[in-house]
Amino acid sequence: MAKQKNSEEVAAEAAVLDEVVAEEAVEVAPPSDEEEPFTEAVEVDLLDPATQLAQAQQEAEQFKENWHRTAAELANYKRRQEEQRKLLRDRIKSEVLEGVISALDDMDLAFQNVPAELDGQLIGWVEGFRLVARKLDKILDDQIVLPIDSSGEFDPNLHEAVSYEDSEAHKEGQIIAELRKGYQIGNRVIRPALVRVAK
Repeated sequence: MAKQKNSEEVAAEAAVLDEVVAEEAVEVAPPSDEEEPFTEAVEVDLLDPATQLAQAQQEAEQFKENWHRTAAELANYKRRQEEQRKLLRDRIKSEVLEGVISALDDMDLAFQNVPAELDGQLIGWVEGFRLVARKLDKILDDQIVLPIDSSGEFDPNLHEAVSYEDSEAHKEGQIIAELRKGYQIGNRVIRPALVRVAK
């Protein structure tokens, strides 16, 4: 016949069983704190529509700002390119017109020294040259080349002083006389006027 277990043996077996159950309970315990980030990631992906709309509006506003900035940069670039082209055209034009101006200087000097006693034939010949001078002047007018005004105060941006002289008829710094015409296109000086200035 099998020997009956005493109360101490039964208690010992019960304690062993409790330990085994406790170990199994640890193995099937709920997820630890380390697994929570996964749960949070799922929550981020499942944003409510209002939050998604706010994010989309913010992105649209950023794209709009970038577009405005790019459009402004393009407009500035085009404006700078046009200014550079205009400066280049003016420089080339002024270089060509300097030759015309030099020819006009020579003709003016010749006309200032025409003898009064020339007979009718030579006067006709001189008038032919005056016609040439008028045509050259028209070329300058067509290119909007204007003579520099040499009356009034001396301006170092427009005039070049050949001499400073005492003059009772003029205040200090006023132009006494123009020795050679100056010309400009708009604000660009092709050649300053040569002048005598009162001191």
